[in-house]
Amino acid sequence: MKISRSVLAGMFVLLGTLVIFQPSNVHAQTNADISKDAVQVTVQVNINNFTFTPVSIPSGKRLVVQSVNLSGAATTAGAYVQPIVVAASKLGSGSFNYSYFGPNPSVVDPTQFYASYPTTIYADTLMVGPAFAGYTPTFMAFNVVINGYLVDAPKVAASANVSQQDQGPDLKQLGNRSVITH
Repeated sequence: MKISRSVLAGMFVLLGTLVIFQPSNVHAQTNADISKDAVQVTVQVNINNFTFTPVSIPSGKRLVVQSVNLSGAATTAGAYVQPIVVAASKLGSGSFNYSYFGPNPSVVDPTQFYASYPTTIYADTLMVGPAFAGYTPTFMAFNVVINGYLVDAPKVAASANVSQQDQGPDLKQLGNRSVITH
């Protein structure tokens, strides 16, 4: 079988075009990449400073959270309290997405709470804060261990402006979804 020069030239042009227009940001994550860019951070949250604590993410990077582990204690003068840890994540200049983690009490000591949550959260901005359901806690403190890895954040246009309002979670917006008291 004989291939004409024009068919062969056309195949080379097609292959060259495919090479030129391939996505430049496609990069398969290998175990070596993940371990090199691994992140483990501990955030302490408690009822005494009912604010969100930011997690440091380097500029130009995106955090991929793989697990959230909680250990802590909560007590109340009422019948029960359900402590909740809220992870507020945001991609680019978008709005915050809230992930809620509510551990079960220990069988041995119902004021102690431990849990490990496999999860996937993508974050250019990540903040962690306390919340609760049930009766108002008289004491609540948690260590929140976040495990994951960093990837390069997608490039955004230089003209993208972020308003002051988008700088942190809106506690009013969180409203009754995070704190329920009796």
